[in-house]
Parts: sequence; structure tokens; C-alpha cells
Amino acid sequence: MRALVVRPWQRMLVSFDVFFQGFDDGDDGSGGDDLMRQILEPHIVRKDPAHDFAYVEYGDGDAEVYIGDGRMMATHVSGTDPWHLLVEGARAAGWVILPVGCATCLTDEAQRPHLPDELRADAVLVATGEDLLSVIRSS
Repeated sequence: MRALVVRPWQRMLVSFDVFFQGFDDGDDGSGGDDLMRQILEPHIVRKDPAHDFAYVEYGDGDAEVYIGDGRMMATHVSGTDPWHLLVEGARAAGWVILPVGCATCLTDEAQRPHLPDELRADAVLVATGEDLLSVIRSS
């Protein structure tokens, strides 16, 4: 039996909140939640539609997501594979990823001019879950 190794950054992610949403000319964008749901749906093992909640299991981990009204929050993300799924869904939805206390993460460089001024300068482009984890780990 292999020993479970928990790295310090993985413990940090247990209750780490990550927000996902679109922007349009510096204001909140709308839509995208249906596209994110399509990406997540095959991996949802439990949901509570009354609270816009879904529990996702994917590869080596899982995540709790709250999705609706053109935005999403992911929390209690474990493992590395769920991060890839979240980036894929954000890209499909046209969303920017906002990990609390970290740089804003673009999923497409064309999103940069639509960000509010205070988020634009430090925004970084992420193409994979590993890119997103690198941003989180470096903060």
C-alpha cells in the first residue's frame, strides 16, 4: 500500500475559493454557466439544484462547485486532475478564473481588454490546470 503524501499547497487548497466569471468592457459578463455545466456534468456525482451546488469527482480528486447566474465558485478542490477540468470548463464558458489572493487567470488573451482596470495589469494566461496551480502555488 502506498503512503498518502499531502504537500503543503494541497492542504492549502482544501478550503481555497476560486471564482469564475466573464467580463464585458470592465463589467460582469453574463452567460457561460450552461457551457461549464456541459463540461462538468459527466463528473457530477451529487447535486443540489436549490443551492446551485454540484459535487464533482474527476481523476485523482474532487471539488465542490456552486454555479449559476453566469458565474461559478469552486472550493474544497483536491488533487490535480479537477484543476484541468475547471480550466477546460472556464475556457468553454469564456470565463476568467479568479483564485482568491492570486493573479487573475485568463483562459483566452482576448479577455484582457474586458477586465476591470485593477485586474488587467497582473493577469496571466493559463492553458491547463497545471498552469492554474502554478499561479496558486506562487502566491
